[in-house]
Amino acid sequence: FIARTGYTGEDGYEITLPAERASALWQALAAAGVHRCGLGARDTLRLEAGMNLYGQDMDEGVSPLDAGLAWTVDLVSPRDFVGKAALLGQGQRQQFLGLVLLERGVLRAHQEAVGEHGRGEITSGSFAPTMQQSIALARLPLPTAVGETVSVRVRDKLLAARVVKPTFVRHGRVLV
Repeated sequence: FIARTGYTGEDGYEITLPAERASALWQALAAAGVHRCGLGARDTLRLEAGMNLYGQDMDEGVSPLDAGLAWTVDLVSPRDFVGKAALLGQGQRQQFLGLVLLERGVLRAHQEAVGEHGRGEITSGSFAPTMQQSIALARLPLPTAVGETVSVRVRDKLLAARVVKPTFVRHGRVLV
């Protein structure tokens, strides 16, 4: 089974096959010039694309409204679905935004981000090779706006980070 998923934000494929055939497929792909990359490359690409990672940016305990995934649920139409009443009743409590570190350091998951509207938390963070800067995805208080500056505690120092729209890079072009 081959799917053109582009999970990293770039054009790509995922291949599903029986385990006993994986080695032969990999050998054929390598012979055709396909280069390996690891999970670190996948993770920095999906972070630059502003994409959630299950278990880190979202899970069953995080509302899709708080994980930047409101576009995946239709709360406006009269059509009902399991969980709609809970989502409407709970509402959005945080917003999912991007951060670009303005100083030297590396943003990482679970670091606290503090701004004029309160405290939030980084869900994913790393050095972005395309941008040559440290970036992160974070859940921040609702009033926080794109363009604001927040402070992030990195190794016991408060460093400044600019709040941005979560898609940092698209098709190799920096957007923020």
